[in-house]
Amino acid sequence: MEKLKTVKTQPDALRLLNIALEHEWAVSFEYTIHAYSMPKGEFFYDDPVMKLKTDARAQTIQIGIDEMYHALQLGIVITQLGGTPSFKTDKVIRYPKIIENLRRDKMTEDLVTDLYQSAEWEEGAFPKIQNMVLNISYDEVRHSRQFETMIRTMEEEGSTEALCFKETPDAAAREDVRLLHDITRMENELMHRYLKYVILFSEHQDLSQRLFKNSINHMRHWDKNSGILVKLGSVIQIENAVRDTDGVEKSTDPMPSFYPGEDRLSALETLIPAEEKLIAAYERLLNLLPPGEIRDQIGLHLGLNREHLFTQEWLLTNARKIKGLR
Repeated sequence: MEKLKTVKTQPDALRLLNIALEHEWAVSFEYTIHAYSMPKGEFFYDDPVMKLKTDARAQTIQIGIDEMYHALQLGIVITQLGGTPSFKTDKVIRYPKIIENLRRDKMTEDLVTDLYQSAEWEEGAFPKIQNMVLNISYDEVRHSRQFETMIRTMEEEGSTEALCFKETPDAAAREDVRLLHDITRMENELMHRYLKYVILFSEHQDLSQRLFKNSINHMRHWDKNSGILVKLGSVIQIENAVRDTDGVEKSTDPMPSFYPGEDRLSALETLIPAEEKLIAAYERLLNLLPPGEIRDQIGLHLGLNREHLFTQEWLLTNARKIKGLR
């Protein structure tokens, strides 16, 4: 990870924030990938901050959510400074062993903590931004301590050889599983696309909050779909990943780095066909599933995405009525 030693000028501040943003985009995804590759309710540790016995899988998901909020904060401040947020990401990796992923997660937290805390800020230049960066850095300190305790607990309990989930041959051949993977990729893309527009339109409280609500819904669908894939004998995939001979998956392009739409109208216009495509995929999946819990859950996702489409159609209709609205 590139480091910035001193922050004196606005370009310095923007550079630091964009380095951090590319990292936060990646780890918000990577940590949840790691979490959904491990069993639920099997690896517990005594959390050093919460002072509670905690499920490592559940807390790793929560840490991923924390990183998504960091990305949102950074993007909004970059926009306020007149910069352009970067939607590129750092590399995403998944190892075959659960503990190897947790060790990578801790290493990542330590690296980004150093990025945030080692920068020397010119006194009085950007006090609010410096304060925000320091606040984020101590979230990362907490995350590092939590990952460290997860690792130590697994070592003490003799669980260092525990493996991540692998897709079964039967699941790999199923049409419903393949379609659910496609849907989950679309949910992830839309979650980040909505977040981009929340960042771009952060000065407009009404629009940004409506878009943020939809982004959170897509994140929840991604979360639920990841759990459904496990029930179906599969595991969440990393987009564009290459697997080496040791079973390590790496992707330098785990999610899109470009999302269309740079003003209100073009952003709203691009969201409508994206939601329509996702809805059509859910409708196809629903027809493949037997009655039961999974079908009911997929039906709830479909209904909420139809609500998104209704909202987006009226946001666009209303925006077109008002001259000069940007």
